[in-house]
Amino acid sequence: MAKLTDSQLIVLANAAARADGVASPPQEMGRAAAVKVGSSLVARKLMRESRSKPGMPVWREAEGKNISLVITRAGRDAIKVGDDAKPSDLSDREAMEAGAAVKTEKASAAVQPEQHSIGAAPRTGSKQALIVEMLSKEPGATIDALIKATGWLPHTTRAALTGLRKRGFALERIPQTPGASLYRIANRSCPTRA
Repeated sequence: MAKLTDSQLIVLANAAARADGVASPPQEMGRAAAVKVGSSLVARKLMRESRSKPGMPVWREAEGKNISLVITRAGRDAIKVGDDAKPSDLSDREAMEAGAAVKTEKASAAVQPEQHSIGAAPRTGSKQALIVEMLSKEPGATIDALIKATGWLPHTTRAALTGLRKRGFALERIPQTPGASLYRIANRSCPTRA
């Protein structure tokens, strides 16, 4: 199942805390947001729409009829709350904590992004390797020369220089004529690719 948003978890937890399982829109949630959250929960079969009875919280109005949202078995399973939970068994605080626990479990199970090694040289034959080669030469290179060699836009070229700094390359900027600067790698012991 896809990850639930904070708003969805709050709505499910509040509904599970009620004896009748009916959801009421959080006070801080706008009407349009409540409709969107409710429709997403219905689409996922975590809640179902029911015609409102007297005394039930109204989720939305459709064609002059009041509609309420009722939590389903799948909704209770999503936040790990049983059908037999009573309001006395599950306070608002506990309901919120149940929702937060589900979110924490899903976040810890998420795939972590690939870690890039700091100090690694760019892949041989890449445009970044070409930039490193140009900057390693004694005179260095200007932004214009790097742009011409790579075909990148100026902001992309500057971002590549920033990326090299983050990888551990010590770049020197040598001011030339107004508006132009030479860039070169200061230390000759550049990281090499293994």
